[in-house]
Amino acid sequence: MLHQAIIQQLQEAIGPHKVLTSIEDRIAYSYDGTFAQHLPDVAVLPESTEEVVAVVRVAAEHRVPVVPRGQASGLAGASIPFSGGIALSLTRMNSILEIDEVNRTVLVEAGIVTADLQAQVEKLGLFYPPDPASNRQSTIGGNIACNAGGPRCLKYGVTGDYVMGLTIVLPDGQVLETGGKPIKNVVGYDLTRLFVGSEGTLGVITEALLRLTAKPRFVRTARAEFPSLDDASRTVNAILAAGIVPATLELMDETAIACIEEAMQLGLPLDVEAILIIESDGADEEAVVREIETVARICRESGAREVSVARDEDERETLWRARRSVSPSLARKAPNKLGEDITVPRSAIPEAIRRVKGISARYGLPIV
Repeated sequence: MLHQAIIQQLQEAIGPHKVLTSIEDRIAYSYDGTFAQHLPDVAVLPESTEEVVAVVRVAAEHRVPVVPRGQASGLAGASIPFSGGIALSLTRMNSILEIDEVNRTVLVEAGIVTADLQAQVEKLGLFYPPDPASNRQSTIGGNIACNAGGPRCLKYGVTGDYVMGLTIVLPDGQVLETGGKPIKNVVGYDLTRLFVGSEGTLGVITEALLRLTAKPRFVRTARAEFPSLDDASRTVNAILAAGIVPATLELMDETAIACIEEAMQLGLPLDVEAILIIESDGADEEAVVREIETVARICRESGAREVSVARDEDERETLWRARRSVSPSLARKAPNKLGEDITVPRSAIPEAIRRVKGISARYGLPIV
């Protein structure tokens, strides 16, 4: 437990109502989306970069560990204060500071929820593509710290591809500002990229300048059901080999489908080994329709027993609700599940899936 004098310093620095010390309050800052948990000695809720600086300087003076956190939706334990110390929550720093429609950028505080940011810029016909499955809970700061991806990363890239500048509080309390609005900025070290994916180890991200694009005017979403997981995985390569780069191309296997259906009752088929969700978008409606029709044809030729295209936004949302529910529905079945990301070249997807299934069968360990 921290010495009372340190607690008092924090209270004087940012206000006593922003410094939480009770066991009940600290429990709320002791976990994330995993099953791991560890109590911080204190939780603080700064409301500005200046207040983050004040907290970090107190911590540096007394050599107290600081663990930044957003909404704690992460699945890697990065926001858990395993060494105690200070849990620094950025959830009160959740404002959009500027939307620049000419330069297509948005300046935000790190605690803004990703989906809230997306909704605001889309009102202006702009688009922030990164869409982690937790986008309705996760914050921009957390997305940057973990370089989050999401289904749209196939076409649009991951979070780091949209970060143009950052405001960071360094471990000694100094403030570092990186990047800016110019597209061509090649002089010196790319410090912005250094902090993307750093998971809070190099400093506390408090603000971010993000690149926006034009919002796609038309979207079509298809669901393809495959009796064979191998056929589904080969279809992914067939679609890409045809020169098509969909906005999203997601595969769910039979275990994931069963868990989702048990939890959500969305009407997913339980007699298939895999479902592909494929989405096309763009500014030209005819081109989008042609692309999704070509995708549907490739799926059928590759062994899909049924391919359907969402008729309206409600049907489309049902498909994506299923995809976003994969991790929560698995957690209902196995609260102590481990979530890991693996990456392989696209050409290796069928073989990777076969090997993972082989490991699962060999050890009697469900792997989704």
